[in-house]
Formats: sequence, C-alpha cells, structure tokens
Amino acid sequence: MMFFRSVLAASLALPSAVGACVSAVAGTLTTAVTLTTAALIVPGTAVPNPAAVAGYMENAVDYYIAPTTPSCAIECSPVPVPYIAQFWPFPWEGWGGLTGAKLDVSVASGLSQLTSDLVGDYRPGAEDPLVIFGYSQGATVASRQKNLLSRLSAEDQSAIDFVLIGNPNRPNGGLFERLAMFGTVPILDATFGLPTPTDTSMRTTDIAFQYDGVADFPLYPLNLLATLNAVAGFWYNHGGYLAPDGRHPDELPNGLTRAELLAAIADPANQQGYGDTTYVLVPTPNLPLLQPLRDFGAAAGLESLTTPLVDLLQPALRVLIETGYDRSLPYGQPAPLRFISLADPIAVTVDLVEAIGQGIRDAIGDVTAPAAPMSRTADRPALSRPERSAPLNARQRASRSAPEGSARRQFAKTSGADRRAAAAVPASRR
Repeated sequence: MMFFRSVLAASLALPSAVGACVSAVAGTLTTAVTLTTAALIVPGTAVPNPAAVAGYMENAVDYYIAPTTPSCAIECSPVPVPYIAQFWPFPWEGWGGLTGAKLDVSVASGLSQLTSDLVGDYRPGAEDPLVIFGYSQGATVASRQKNLLSRLSAEDQSAIDFVLIGNPNRPNGGLFERLAMFGTVPILDATFGLPTPTDTSMRTTDIAFQYDGVADFPLYPLNLLATLNAVAGFWYNHGGYLAPDGRHPDELPNGLTRAELLAAIADPANQQGYGDTTYVLVPTPNLPLLQPLRDFGAAAGLESLTTPLVDLLQPALRVLIETGYDRSLPYGQPAPLRFISLADPIAVTVDLVEAIGQGIRDAIGDVTAPAAPMSRTADRPALSRPERSAPLNARQRASRSAPEGSARRQFAKTSGADRRAAAAVPASRR
C-alpha cells in the first residue's frame, strides 16, 4: 500500500486538491463493501444533475452500461455525479451563455466531484467493482479521471470500468482531439487535445453515433459536405443518446428503438478494439444534412415530394461525405484535423456512379409504392419506424476491424433501399 501512495504522490502532483484526492484512492481501494455495482453517472452539458431528469440515469444503464459491462449485467446502481456542466459563451438552454462557466472550469468541477466520490462512498476494489459513465462533456471529465487513475497498479485498475458516449475526446473522431492543434484557447478557456487514454488496465467502451459532430467529426474539414453534415449531426443526433427521457420524451437515440440500438452496439461489424478500449460506431440511418428537408416535408404535408427527393440525393451525398473521413484509421489512434484527403478518385467515381443509380431506384420506389396506412406503436409513440441500417461491410471491417439543450428534432420516416445500406462506407474510404 505504501507503494501505491508513493507512486501517486509522485505522479499526481496537481495545482489543486484533485491530485491529492486521487492519491487517496490507492490507500482505500480495498476497504469498501457494497452490495451492487455502482455506476457513477457524469452527465453532459446542460444537465448539472442527472438525477433531476426522468429516465436519464436509467437509460444510461439500460442502453449502454449493462450491455457492455459484465459487472453491471445483473444489478447496477446508478449514482449521480452533479457538477456545473456549462460551456461559456454558448447561449443554448442550460449551457450558461455569457454568464455561464467556461469549459475548463466546468470540467474541473466535474473532476473534483468524481474524485470525491472515488475516495468517499464509492471506492473501487476487487470485491467492489465500479463503473464510471460519461456523456459528452461528462465523457471529457471521465477521460481526465481515467488518466489520473492510470497511475494505480494494474490490479487496482481492473476493478474500474469506463463507458463513454458522445465522447469529444475520442482519439479519432472526437471534436476536441480533432482540434488538438489549438491546445488551450485563451478567453474561451477550453483545452483541446488530451485524448482518452487507451493504455491502461481499465476496460473501456466508447460508443458514438455515426456523423455525431462531437464524437464522429470529419478528419478532412475542407470537405464542406462532411463538415456541414457533422454540424447537423451535432444538432440532430448528439443530444439524443439517452432519449426518450424527461427532457426529450418524444425522441429516440439515433432514430432507433431500444432493441435496434442494443443490436447495433452488440454487432461485431460495428466494433473495433484498440488497447483497453472497445470502440462502437452505431450506424446512422439518415444523413443529418438532409433532416431539415425531411422536417419541412413532414410539417408542410409534402412528404410525397420530399421523401423521394431525399432518397434520390442521400446515397450520392453519403459517398461524398465519407471522403471527409478515413475509416481505415483505428479509432484509438489520435488523429487531429488534416487538410489533404487521400481518397482514391477512381474508387470515389465508381462508388458515386453506383450511388446515383441506387438513389434513382429508391426515388422511383417511393413514387410507385402504394401508400401505407399511418400507425404508431407503443415503443415509438411519436415517431415513424426507420428500418435498421446495414452493418459496416466486410471490406471495411478488414481494413480497420442538437446541442444537449432543447434544440433537437425528430427523425422523420425513412424509405427506399438506401436505408438498408445507410451505414455502408464507400470503397474509396476503406
């Protein structure tokens, strides 16, 4: 035990009390006794207390923690980790606006609270496994905590699991890592870089929705279609990981039912291992970039026109958007922004020709298909049912293995064969 103390004292020297608190973890790791596995829930921006939002913590356990963490498979007790959860100066509901806390201050408050829990009532040990869950800004807090805990011995680390969703610090895809070149930005007081560690003994699952602008941002931002699609993904997709909940009762995560979401997470085609982390990219059935057109059609009663148009455009746009990514790079490999794409122009052309043909067939199918009666099911109370997108294809597997306020919108009905290939990555990016 003295070894633990000496290691932590030497390596966790911080200009705040956080380092001292983390050092204390080593001296008390094996003293706590709990009846169930505790899951510390660190919420995202605009949710300072996850216990105050109906369904928030329950969905975190049900959707992401229990299916991916053996220690929580039978019984798991969610514990809120309240903190500031603001991001100056953004004016969206709950973000704080011009009077809110700056990002680094907010993250530090979350790290302090999480560390207090670890040295207080929720001390991990061999008989007391612990899960740390982080969503969006909460995933940044959890990533910083994981880095601090990496100073512990491998045996002590093995009692701790991490589950991260919508992670800005995902090494390849996270927005904060894409912007690593900027470091700490003055005035904004936001620190970019610091990717989530992957070289520890703490088992980690990192889950992102495809085209989420926070966790799956393009590698090549000069591809304006890809960048605009990611911005739309932030607006439409990023805030819905835990829906439906008290803040978004009529939404679903990525437009998927619970069964569809769990199947996508469990599908090996959507998984990739790197170091201590299993990365999951959940396919997104519809391009966020086209969602405003779908919403307009639904609001104006013009779906008979907008649906064929969207299905005509979507396959070709997906090919062009995917040239803004390099899916052959491991998700655990830090990848800041790049400005010269290495996409094969011949392969892109071939994919584009095929996609144009697919879009034409889908649009014709929409126009000629008989109208189906409208229906609503109990598990999708206000949304039409999108078919589950196809898994990432075999060639790709071989090569690689709305803000959180109230601004999100519903995913409208999808149609046509394009949905069945929604997540397929063009050959030019494999």
